[in-house]
Amino acid sequence: MESIEQICQQLTDDQTKAFQAGKKLADLAAAAGAPGKEAERAALAAELAKQLNAVNETKDNRGRVQKSLRYSPAVRGEIARALASVGGEAEVAPLTEALKDFEVREMARWALDRMACAAATAALIEAAQQAVGVEFRVGAINALGRRSGPEVVAALKQCAADGDVEIRLAAGEALANFPDASSEPVIAQILLDRPGNSRAIKRIAIARLQLADTLARAGQKDAAATVYRAVESATVDEAQKKAAHAVLEKHG
Repeated sequence: MESIEQICQQLTDDQTKAFQAGKKLADLAAAAGAPGKEAERAALAAELAKQLNAVNETKDNRGRVQKSLRYSPAVRGEIARALASVGGEAEVAPLTEALKDFEVREMARWALDRMACAAATAALIEAAQQAVGVEFRVGAINALGRRSGPEVVAALKQCAADGDVEIRLAAGEALANFPDASSEPVIAQILLDRPGNSRAIKRIAIARLQLADTLARAGQKDAAATVYRAVESATVDEAQKKAAHAVLEKHG
């Protein structure tokens, strides 16, 4: 049977062989993800993590050891993709290391997004708050919006005060997924200090309506009504005002 290292090396071959190798990894990950396969899953994840940031060592003409990544960004992306299905706490560190590579980090973030462990959440929080590049940070913020926990809400609130409007907007929209009434003034404040265009104003109004709905679904009816009333009286599009008014009329 081929080793994971051998399969990963085949990913560097011609297009046909690389496709076949990618399918092998996907099939192995799917099989290891089945119930009762915990040992196989952990072993596969460990081997994939080992290959993700594997290096080759050579010596220069002075005998000094030189290290270089063994695989191309495309191959490392395929390895990260497979890790998304089987990785756990132990595999977060190598994926976090891969986040440092601009050509691999999007797939590493994608993999972390699909891992439910606390370490993956922490890695996404760090990426959302400190990574370079607005688009990448927005991706991490969106991933946090699908998670849970007070540490996630706290991180999103910090991002809601960021200097970049796209970061603030993404954070506000992500906060709307959590039944936390204290997020309402944070979301409402996003454009007050640094006004945005009509599209940004609409996005914030919709986020506030989403927060109100989230609160209502969580049984926080009074808090939800407070948000709906705030939107109804805010300087927003008539459509959002009507939506808030309709809910208030229906539920009183």
